[in-house]
Amino acid sequence: MKKMLLNVLMVLAVCTGVELSAQNMPLKIAVIDMNRVFQEYNKTKINEAKLKKQADIYKEYSNQLAQSLNKLRQEFIKLRDDSQNMVYTAAERENRRLNAQEKYRQTAAKEAELREYNRERQKQLRDEYEKLRSSILQDISNVVTEKCLAEGYGLVLDKSGRTLNNIPFVVYSSKMLDITDSVIKTLNMGQNKPAPQPVVNKKQEGR
Repeated sequence: MKKMLLNVLMVLAVCTGVELSAQNMPLKIAVIDMNRVFQEYNKTKINEAKLKKQADIYKEYSNQLAQSLNKLRQEFIKLRDDSQNMVYTAAERENRRLNAQEKYRQTAAKEAELREYNRERQKQLRDEYEKLRSSILQDISNVVTEKCLAEGYGLVLDKSGRTLNNIPFVVYSSKMLDITDSVIKTLNMGQNKPAPQPVVNKKQEGR
């Protein structure tokens, strides 16, 4: 989920609220690292954790469905094989054949249920992510716009963005032009801090 949250499109933000006089005042430009803003905004971290928790719940239920499906498949295979085993009488083989047909229908229904469940849950997570991303982008835009109005910036460029040729959009910028830290600080004012992530023991992780 984290990669997903950091997949930010190149941003070219123009602060339209600032009126500049071309004769008396040069265009004031700033740069921002949108990747860092996304990463270090507490709202991103908190909601990312919520999305991961929800995804884990969906995955757990999906695994339960998959286990049920596997059990049905094994039962079907056994009944099918028994229906062809000459050890049993013709009547017993016929009974197993009919049971195998029913088990096959149950297996097909469980497969469809699993596919539909995964499809719906994936769509739900995508929709929730898009809402979150839109909300975060709006928060960032509001803070950047307020900073433009207060400090007279006429143009803000995303230095983490890249061109279609995968070349950095901003080749060079002075540290004095960078408003990333200031924007992050403003965004996190009054925001709850994300819960600390549990430390994973590498030995346990490799099991």
